[in-house]
Order: sequence, then structure tokens, then C-alpha cells
Amino acid sequence: MPDNDDHIHPEAAVAPGYLANHAARVFNRLVDTALRPHGLSLSLIGPVMLLSWKGPMLQRDLVRSSAVKQPAMVALLDKLEAMLLISRTPSSTDRRAAMVELTEKGLEAAVFGRQALLAANAQGLEGFSPDEAKSIVHLFQRLIDNLERQDGTNIS
Repeated sequence: MPDNDDHIHPEAAVAPGYLANHAARVFNRLVDTALRPHGLSLSLIGPVMLLSWKGPMLQRDLVRSSAVKQPAMVALLDKLEAMLLISRTPSSTDRRAAMVELTEKGLEAAVFGRQALLAANAQGLEGFSPDEAKSIVHLFQRLIDNLERQDGTNIS
């Protein structure tokens, strides 16, 4: 970061929380830019990636397994269903529950999502040695653990 960067408060420029948040915003923009040509966004790809990883799951379990709250998840799933990326069917064991599953088009979207996420992470780690990359991951994990312990919540 340049020393003459006067649009960032000097205390923020060396604050891990600020830097992590700023890195996340830049990362999110990179991923959104990569996904846009496919009609996707980072918010839409989240449930797609989770379903790609875990397979079909109840809608309530999808909410529990993500950082997205119920009302926002319902809106995302409505949009994904309209885009024909997922299908929702009534659960065979609970009439009030819906099973969510990726369609063939959703599986293709998961491929684009994975590529965009991997590419953005690779761009962020350009110039880092393998040991430095491992260290930064470890240090972020410790930062998150410390913040979660202080906060009393589990964000992940």
C-alpha cells in the first residue's frame, strides 16, 4: 500500500479488520465481474456452490449451512429457480419442507462459480510463495477464530 494514500485513515491502513474487509470487497467485485457474463453474481453462486458440494438438501438445511438468513435465501432460491438453476420439490418426509437440487444448468453454473472463485483467490495470492500462501490462510483463520471468540458467535 503506498505511503501517500490519503483516502484511508492511517489507523485503518494497518488494522487487520479493515484490511480483511477491504480484501473481501475487492475479491467480491472480481468474482462478480467474472460471473456477470454468465448471468450470475456472487450472491447467487453461494447456494449453487453449497448444493454442488453437498448435493440436494432441504431448504432449511441450506439456510443453516450458509451465512444467508431465511428471507434472503428464499429470495435467492426464487431467482435461481426462475433461472432454471435449481429445482424445489416437496419433501417426502415433511410436507412443509422443500428439497432443493441443482439442475443440469445449475451444475454448469457451479463450474463457472468454482472457476471464478479459484481465479480470484489465485489473483489475490500472486507473488506469494506456497509457504506464504499457507501462512496467510493460517493467519486469517486465527484472526477469524479470535474475532468469533470475542464476539461469542460462530460466523462461519
